[in-house]
Amino acid sequence: MPIRLRLTLWFSAILCTILLLSGIALNFIITRDLYQDVDNNLTVYSARVHGTLHGQNPTDALDYNVIHDKLPPINEFASPGIYIQIIDNNGKVVVKSDNLRDQELPVDPALVQNGFNGNISIASVAAGENARVRIMVSPLFLGNQTLLLEVAESLKFVDTTISQVRWAIAGAILLSLVFTGVLGNLLVRRALTPVEKITRTAQEIETSSDLNRRVAYTGPPDEIGRLAATFDHLITHLHRVFESQKQFVADASHELRTPLTVIQGNTDLLKRNLNKQDREESLTAIESEAKRMTKVVNDLLLLAELESGQSSPQERVNLREMVNEEYKRVRNFAGNRGIFTGNIEDLSVKGDVYRLKQLLGNLVDNAIKYTPEGGTITLSLFRDGEWARLEVKDTGIGISRENLDHLFERFYRVDKSRSRGGGGTGLGLSIAKSIAEQHGGKITVESEAGKGSTFTAWLKL
Repeated sequence: MPIRLRLTLWFSAILCTILLLSGIALNFIITRDLYQDVDNNLTVYSARVHGTLHGQNPTDALDYNVIHDKLPPINEFASPGIYIQIIDNNGKVVVKSDNLRDQELPVDPALVQNGFNGNISIASVAAGENARVRIMVSPLFLGNQTLLLEVAESLKFVDTTISQVRWAIAGAILLSLVFTGVLGNLLVRRALTPVEKITRTAQEIETSSDLNRRVAYTGPPDEIGRLAATFDHLITHLHRVFESQKQFVADASHELRTPLTVIQGNTDLLKRNLNKQDREESLTAIESEAKRMTKVVNDLLLLAELESGQSSPQERVNLREMVNEEYKRVRNFAGNRGIFTGNIEDLSVKGDVYRLKQLLGNLVDNAIKYTPEGGTITLSLFRDGEWARLEVKDTGIGISRENLDHLFERFYRVDKSRSRGGGGTGLGLSIAKSIAEQHGGKITVESEAGKGSTFTAWLKL
């Protein structure tokens, strides 16, 4: 069942329940009030009859004509349908109001018996032809006799009113449900239009493999709007990931093709009758390219591990000790480049010590690679708010503005010939960036062509 229909049915069911409960409550209140008005009228007229006939001498004989004449007048305009009737202890009607004419009030034996027992009772009694009357029965003590006073009012108006109210409530419920079903379906359909568009877009992407398609929702920023926006962002992210993956496969193939070509060529040479020197040169070339391939593959595996989100060991890492160790390490192969330390504060972060050393090592190796002989490289560590700033500053060739945006992409090189010649894989900065992000940080770079570069790793303290 479509969600649109389910929502419409749920809304209709909830509204029907509310209307039914409201209708039942309204019917109860109206019925109670109407019956209360009738009972108040009966009580008033019963009291008036008792007040009029009270004081009869016990020794006097009862004259029913006189009693009839003493009955209080009934105002048909103020209280229409009020009837008075008196019966003796034999159940015979001895006095009745003029508006009864030839008719008598219906007799309910239980009410009569209850009245002669000295109790006052009120009940609704059927009067034939689907008519009912509300009767109040009370004992009437006149002379030495006990009579029974019955004051009644027709319930025709009450029953008609209640019936009309019930029909009106039922009609209102029915019309409300129809209106809610039609209008609710239209509103739900309109509200779910972006969802249908998302579905169509997803189906089109699935069939065409075109990740350039978007929902392009233009409605209000509600839950549906956020869903459409999230879907578009997801597709944009997937598009970038797939494009990056395609580029990665192409770059990896290119990086591995060169050493494989060298290995294949030297292998073909070894099959020939070479002298000792040529054979050693071919073996050296094969060994060098094999090491290079191994480094590329290891770096790729490391990137895959970092980007998979796998958790790494968490311990307190003393950054000051790590910087000092790196300073001692690079002095041995920096050549004529000057290695210096700037402001080194005693800071520590929580993370993987091996990965953080690898981050710093990649940044330093990159600085050495692009700093000519006679240049300088400076390592600094200091606090900046809630961050530890680990800086590697060099006086190398620098990076042009158009290259800065691509600097951390895989296999990207500012100077491809120098990098390849120096044994670089083009993955060092990508690995450093991934390690920083794994530790909740980031890497920024400031550089100007010909004036050197400053790489900064921001690590959360």
